[in-house]
Amino acid sequence: MKNRTSKMISDIGSLDARVFLWKVARYLFVFVFIFSIIAGLLVYFVVSFAMGFSPFSSWGEMNNFHIQFAVSLALGMVLFSVLLTLMLIEIYQKVIYYPIRELLNEFNIFSHKNRIISRNKKDVSTHELGIFKVFTPQDNWTEAVRNAVNHVSEDLYTDELTQCMNRKYLSDIVPELLRTYILCSVSDQNMPKTNASACCGIYLIDIDFFKSINDEFGHLCGDEVLKEVGATLMKCVSDRGFVIRNGGEEFLVFISQSYPMDYAAHAETLRKTFAESVRVPADANHPERNVTCSIGFTPYPLFDGPNRDLSLQEHVDIADQAMYIAKGGGRNTWRGIEPIRMPGDAKELEMALSSLEYGISRGYYKIVKPEEKQLFKELHRPGNYFIRGNG
Repeated sequence: MKNRTSKMISDIGSLDARVFLWKVARYLFVFVFIFSIIAGLLVYFVVSFAMGFSPFSSWGEMNNFHIQFAVSLALGMVLFSVLLTLMLIEIYQKVIYYPIRELLNEFNIFSHKNRIISRNKKDVSTHELGIFKVFTPQDNWTEAVRNAVNHVSEDLYTDELTQCMNRKYLSDIVPELLRTYILCSVSDQNMPKTNASACCGIYLIDIDFFKSINDEFGHLCGDEVLKEVGATLMKCVSDRGFVIRNGGEEFLVFISQSYPMDYAAHAETLRKTFAESVRVPADANHPERNVTCSIGFTPYPLFDGPNRDLSLQEHVDIADQAMYIAKGGGRNTWRGIEPIRMPGDAKELEMALSSLEYGISRGYYKIVKPEEKQLFKELHRPGNYFIRGNG
């Protein structure tokens, strides 16, 4: 059954619309005509008995009225079969064919390959990667997502300096990718997540004291630091996600893995790798300088439920607020958002999104600090991605 369904989906995507619908029409007409024959025979028997005719009379034994009735009924069965088939085809087009066709077209539009450039001081390597490494048995759909963004020019969506993706990629491509990714990864939004489900985290990373690097070492050195940051983050993320330069010294990292996902562990890995890898080289007037970053993160989607559809920008803004809390905590650290419960109405949700302090005071979420980091030990419903322990 799965193979037949896969073939049908493939046909929808590859055949001309009239060719595919003609194949569907043939099957529908056969079933409708069989139904019409059965219904027509029942009508024939009922009317024959009611009119005093023998339904088993031979053609020569029938009178003119009996013959006219039988011929009219036969023609009516054929006409009924044709009309009902056309009506079912119309319903099929609107309810099944066109929605699937539209979805497949979306996959085609956003199925250009995302080339991630990994750099270190000695070599450059290029990896042909998909948007996410997906851990789900729904291979037919997730393969399309995994090979996302392969038809659009790289230059259009690549930051020239760092070779990360740019803000145009964030605004044009990522929202649809995430929507499709979540749609294909979670089969039932009302059921607890399992190891076959996928999780996604958004990490906003800001370079600490970057202005002073530009002021002391010069903007050319600052550009080299940005290049090194981009290469370090892309190498750290690898095929688990992608990196976007959000502007200036800010970077956005999208990471996905199968459930359960330890969001805090990824934040610590990013922070530690950054601190160990990024340096301002010494020159005649300055010694070598370590470079650190501050990180804020949030799960995507933040909340579960029928009204959970927060925009991507709202998630980025939440991660940004968490990042500034990390700045206030001394830099070279991270803060994360742990969702607890979703606000009950749109006004409360708007206030909770605009102010972390308000959301925390109302019990909608809390801030996760490095010392509170724990690994998952239980399964929770979609959206409740963080441990509810005493951390």
